[in-house]
Amino acid sequence: MSNTFTVEKHFNCPQCGDSLALHFTHVKLVLCDSCKSTIFLENDATRLAGDSSVLSPEISIIHLNIPFMYAQKQYLPLGKIRYSYGRGFWEEWWLKDSANKEYWMSIDEGDVVLEQSITLDSKPIEWSSLVVGQILWDAWLVTELGTATCEGFEGSLPKYVSKGSAYAYAHLSGKDAQLMTLENANDGLEAYQGKWISLFDIKEMG
Repeated sequence: MSNTFTVEKHFNCPQCGDSLALHFTHVKLVLCDSCKSTIFLENDATRLAGDSSVLSPEISIIHLNIPFMYAQKQYLPLGKIRYSYGRGFWEEWWLKDSANKEYWMSIDEGDVVLEQSITLDSKPIEWSSLVVGQILWDAWLVTELGTATCEGFEGSLPKYVSKGSAYAYAHLSGKDAQLMTLENANDGLEAYQGKWISLFDIKEMG
């Protein structure tokens, strides 16, 4: 099956001058493959955004800028963030589909969740009162609370992250394998909703 994704724009790394290709115009942060500099993009301008971000390689069925198939749809992995959370780490992949819709895929020791950003305007929450086992909005069970610390990133991302930055998170379980993730950081509360999926349903593409 052919690859439907194309490069949308190019720019040059302000540190080494190498050409970098972007597959999505919403990119805000990029790791240069050549010099490993972290580059922040804003209004088509570029600037260095801090120290390099280098992750040790991990075996994965998903690879940056190589499309894969899931549920008869193509997805392109644009970036990856690795977070530690005390007893281990997970990786979050920023994806786009062939319709340019954005997704996040979290992989934690073979457990995979595919989510999209949602709004919680009509769902107020008091973070300090959350406890495991609590029911929110009559539909969601709080199953995990913790703190995630960024170990680094690769590729490109739609937001700024830095090594060592942290946020509090909550995982909520719903009906039919549905999952909601709440992230509480300095810049406010973010929410993502999706479902558990199987790695065996992900098909690599050449």
